[in-house]
Amino acid sequence: MRASATMSRDDVEAEARVGTVIGSYRLGAVLGRGGMGTVYRGEHVYIGKQAAIKILHPQFAGEDEPVKRFLREAWAASTINHPNIIDVVDFGEHTDGSVFLVMEYLRGQSLDRVLASGGIPLLRAISITSQMTHALAAAHARGIFHRDLKPENVIVDVRPGRRQLIRDAPVGSGRGATTEIEAEFDFVKLLDFGVAKVLQQAQELDLDDPSTSPLPGVFDALSTHGDVIFGTPEYMAPEVARGSVANPRTDVYAVGAMLYEMLTGVVPLQGATPMDTLLRQVTDSVVPPTVRAPNAEITPACERLIMKALAKDPAERHQSMPEMHDALYSCYGVLRYHRKLDFLVPPVRPGASPVPSAPKAAPVLLTNPKRKVPAAASQSPVPLTRVKEALASLDADYDPSIRGGPARNPRDDKP
Repeated sequence: MRASATMSRDDVEAEARVGTVIGSYRLGAVLGRGGMGTVYRGEHVYIGKQAAIKILHPQFAGEDEPVKRFLREAWAASTINHPNIIDVVDFGEHTDGSVFLVMEYLRGQSLDRVLASGGIPLLRAISITSQMTHALAAAHARGIFHRDLKPENVIVDVRPGRRQLIRDAPVGSGRGATTEIEAEFDFVKLLDFGVAKVLQQAQELDLDDPSTSPLPGVFDALSTHGDVIFGTPEYMAPEVARGSVANPRTDVYAVGAMLYEMLTGVVPLQGATPMDTLLRQVTDSVVPPTVRAPNAEITPACERLIMKALAKDPAERHQSMPEMHDALYSCYGVLRYHRKLDFLVPPVRPGASPVPSAPKAAPVLLTNPKRKVPAAASQSPVPLTRVKEALASLDADYDPSIRGGPARNPRDDKP
């Protein structure tokens, strides 16, 4: 392939891999490039199954921290095992020293591209947000906090509709309702757990502990490695911008910021530079979404949910993803689903007789400040030649069924 005169050296190196084989996959077109690696369309050389292959940039392959981030991304996604989180099926080192992940191939487009032309209707925004909170609740139950939630890390796949919708409509001097079948719906996948925070076994999840990092300060949140930023200022909670540790409420803030953007077409707070945006997260008040976008359909309940999620004080936000998820049910406008918006969880009908079953384990309560969480993997570098042993050790360390850790939330196990 002839390199274009305008292509960078990294682009030339990425294109040179097209057509080569890494692991059991032949690399196809470049799907995207990021600060850590390049993603290719891949095809299994024997069975023809498509996959997305993420290869660490060569300059990082010999360094411990980028490789650990790759391993963390592979482990987190496979451990949570949720339909709304991308599945990572393999991790390895090629004979030339290249480190790679094999992920499921996703159709659709990222949420930032969906929002490129502005905000989206309320019902669509609620459906997308519901699936995000459902996935993150499963992650948090495993002691994993994303820390870099943003539209670029949310894939939206438009699929044929299958639910009944109810539309409020004026009837004479009053109001009535009509029913219709949805034409399509969005299936959501969360990506990139490479900078996820994994809690230590001895660390208690005290949500009101104002502990900070060893280097507190607004700008310490922009931890860098080369040109990689761990966190995105537009979606970063104020306490994280000051250097505090991540917890469920930092992800709540980011989801609230994305819901705000989905409805208004703009982020809640934006500065001239990343540093300016961080300062605004700490000091500036958020303009209510109905003021920012007066012509958008935003119900009072939805505005209250957004403003609560974006509270400066973490204690004033939703204290867990399940709490935020449940609050979405009150946010409908003129159009709503005939049954609960989260189609992955069967609705519970009041008064219905429970079906006899084996006793269920108690759900994990993320707001319990005294809950012990599973042990984290060793912080020492993981040699690439022992990837399988490292993954097995991680699984043993984190799996509650092996270590006798906290019970899983039963609803996270439903298909």
